Amino acid sequence: MERRTQLSIILINTPGELARLCEVLSKSNINILAMNIQNAKDSVKELFKIREKTRRRIALAESYRGILKDSSDYSIIRILVDKPEEAERRLTELEYLLDSEPVLVFTLTNKPGMLGQVAKKLGEAGININYTYGSVMEDAEKSIFILHVSDIEKTEQFFAHP
Repeated sequence: MERRTQLSIILINTPGELARLCEVLSKSNINILAMNIQNAKDSVKELFKIREKTRRRIALAESYRGILKDSSDYSIIRILVDKPEEAERRLTELEYLLDSEPVLVFTLTNKPGMLGQVAKKLGEAGININYTYGSVMEDAEKSIFILHVSDIEKTEQFFAHP
């Protein structure tokens, strides 16, 4: 496990935007190691459904419709790159809307149950996984998973001294 910097970039949700982002990174010789893309509208829809199912919806459906309309134009791209500081500088120069934050990168043996073991240990330590995404080829020996956790320092200490 190692701490790395993830970039979260807001892109206009139109054809070719991801290609343009990739071209900027490629021309700067920055390699994308992992990526997660979430349409903002889909996130709002999922939240609405969850709130309905748990009966915790506190806003009116009209409020959600307004947010859906506003969010349908954007996607959130989370990337892990080999040169995060350089990528952040270059993308900022080009006026991309972005944020950077620490995440934990786990390199795991590519076999069933490995991510579950990590999740179980974190749960037992009282550490929440906010989200995760990963990358692996089916026949590869190793996989990579990026975890955004509720307490990164506690997670690092826990895995350093289990």
